[in-house]
Amino acid sequence: MDLTKHSGDEPLAVERPLDGERARRTFVRAGSVQFVVNPWAAGLGVVLAAVALVLFAVSIGTSSLPMTPIDVGRILLGGGTKFENVVVFDSQLPIGLVSLLVGFALGASGALTQVTLRNPLATADMLGITSGASAGAVVVITFGATWASWLADLGLTVAALLGGLLTALAMFLMTWRRGIDPIRLVLVGVAMTAGMQAFIAYLLTRAEVNQVQQAQLWIVGSVSGATWSKVWPLVAVVAVALVIIAANARNLAIISLGDEVSRSLGVRTSAVTGVVFVTAVVLAAVAVSAAGPIAFVALLAPQVAVRLARAEIPGAITSGLMGSVLVIGGEVLCRTVLPAGLPVGVVTAGVGGLALIYLMVQITRKASV
Repeated sequence: MDLTKHSGDEPLAVERPLDGERARRTFVRAGSVQFVVNPWAAGLGVVLAAVALVLFAVSIGTSSLPMTPIDVGRILLGGGTKFENVVVFDSQLPIGLVSLLVGFALGASGALTQVTLRNPLATADMLGITSGASAGAVVVITFGATWASWLADLGLTVAALLGGLLTALAMFLMTWRRGIDPIRLVLVGVAMTAGMQAFIAYLLTRAEVNQVQQAQLWIVGSVSGATWSKVWPLVAVVAVALVIIAANARNLAIISLGDEVSRSLGVRTSAVTGVVFVTAVVLAAVAVSAAGPIAFVALLAPQVAVRLARAEIPGAITSGLMGSVLVIGGEVLCRTVLPAGLPVGVVTAGVGGLALIYLMVQITRKASV
């Protein structure tokens, strides 16, 4: 699904194959531009998209008006009654779209940060970006009617975006020493996360009870009650991000090989990293503004996708599709199996916590070899 672009006689980024299957590539030429396609990853993308669409239909059909996926398809294509249209288009469809888009945004964001920083732990969750975005949103939720009214006027999405961007800027200022050390960046990110969480806890102690209840539900991460007003910012940001990802596909593959290789192949490492990292921050912040900080999706989705795709680095598109499957799958699980009212963030936190332990064990084993 993820393409690496190559034009003319310029050097092509070659992934380091781990086995025969990973070394297989198909070359597709469109005029003077040549694309390198991983058939296995492309097939995986199609499968993940199909699974996400099925879960999307199941999610919409799981409501006060039970519907099969076939019924959902019929209603979406214009064959529903007035009551069915109200249930689907006014209530269920925004929730399903927010689940898909938030999952995609978090998964793609995690892949972009992991590739640019060459660290599987470098995600919005671990770097404090989601915590910073959460802090901006909680300020609006708890004090939007008083001293933070100016921020509330900008809207929850803008507040979360500002929080995420300011946190990322502070993190880079504290980390930069003639370049970015990925290990130092993660350590600073963990410290930023702790600081932002402490700030959020302070805000909750100063807020009214009803505001605290609203903020607590949002902090866990939930797509229930999503409206169309949350869909459109996600659509706009994801669309722009897809263009940036496609334009930088080749550069991302080269950057993953290291700074020296990138410079030798003529890639402006700092510029590409900056653009891609800002894109990742914006994706994560807008996702947080729509559904809260749904835990571990940005960490888990790229690591699952890269293993299923048999690739060397996580692709942003396949990781985004995996994120969509995780979020909407967790949302369906909350509606059908788990106790009523349980936020999807609880499910992803439970699964992601185990995945983080497994990933840490793998990293430790590789470091000891």
